[in-house]
Amino acid sequence: MPPRPPGRSHVVSDLLISRLLARVDETLRTGPGGFPVYADPVSGRWHVADEPEWNGGFWPGLLWLAAAATGEARYAEAATACLEPLRARAEATTVLRGFMFWYGAALGIRLGVTGERAGEVAVAAARSLATSYVPAAQVLSPGQEDATLYLWPSPGACVDGLPGAVPLLALAAREDCEPDLGQMAVSYAAGIGRLCVRPDGSISQAATFDAAGRLAAQESPNASSDAGTWGRAQAWGMLGLAQAAHLSGELTPLAARVADWYLANVPADRVCFWEFHPDGADAPRDTSATAIAAAALVKLAPLAGGHYRTAAAETLAALAGHHLGAHGLVDGCYNAKKGLASRHELIWGDYFALEATRYGAAVTPVVPPRCYRSLRSAMAARWECGPPASRSADQARR
Repeated sequence: MPPRPPGRSHVVSDLLISRLLARVDETLRTGPGGFPVYADPVSGRWHVADEPEWNGGFWPGLLWLAAAATGEARYAEAATACLEPLRARAEATTVLRGFMFWYGAALGIRLGVTGERAGEVAVAAARSLATSYVPAAQVLSPGQEDATLYLWPSPGACVDGLPGAVPLLALAAREDCEPDLGQMAVSYAAGIGRLCVRPDGSISQAATFDAAGRLAAQESPNASSDAGTWGRAQAWGMLGLAQAAHLSGELTPLAARVADWYLANVPADRVCFWEFHPDGADAPRDTSATAIAAAALVKLAPLAGGHYRTAAAETLAALAGHHLGAHGLVDGCYNAKKGLASRHELIWGDYFALEATRYGAAVTPVVPPRCYRSLRSAMAARWECGPPASRSADQARR
């Protein structure tokens, strides 16, 4: 890409922040209710889920970011109103609860714009999520909901579950004095690296393993073939591993390898297709995967080198220059194989574009204090009596 004039990154940041905060205000003003998922790129009208789906944490996540960016309490109040519907999903049989409860609840704590109530919801969800841990494979396994809705292996491993789960477990370890949860977060990232990251740094979305936790097979349900690389799988892997590298430096080389593959294979204009190297020049782009990747690069930069920050800035400039619509970030691809919202505004695309621009480096896991062990010790550890037990719903409310 050609050299950018001085101050260009600040112009891009100001444009993205102002446009995305205006989109938050517009969504609050029009009051669609529920949890926005995707929007028509022209009218801006949201398709809304009445109850939080896997992506249900990103609307309150945008509100937490807006509260931190502006200091206005009304955003935090709107995010807090989402906590009770989210709480009802704390025991859901899905590995994607990290998305719901890190971004929907714990993020407000991390940004300092909410308090005890969000903490209770986040910790209860983290403890429940931890019961899906498979010690032999060192991963959180997809549950019955994932097997039914997404055809993911259960038991198995899926990279989609990594980001969100890592910082959620780490926060619960700190807030609830459960060091095993912090160790689990690190082990989970290492397990995904062993099972889902290919030798060249590309990512297989899912994997199965034998009774000893050894890799049996890799699969990519959302790509055109199991050998393909779904754009969002690569981005989710980048993000989850960058988050985990802030907990253990031993994961930094793995996070960098996955990011390097992305940067070597993304198109020259920095905006990825729905999958890498698709058939046909008119294949949908996925700006949501691109925004996720930008957020990951911003997090990786302090650990692995400033060139990742430069790549993130170029990525955000590409999004701001060519993919900001009249309302929000357009040209996101929810599900190309199903033809679902394949060139739309996606709530998580808006979220990660704002996070990467305004708070990307700050929104990282906090290392649990005191008895936190190294990655090598964590990988050697086994929960002889199983992972930490989940509290009952009544206990979680107290």
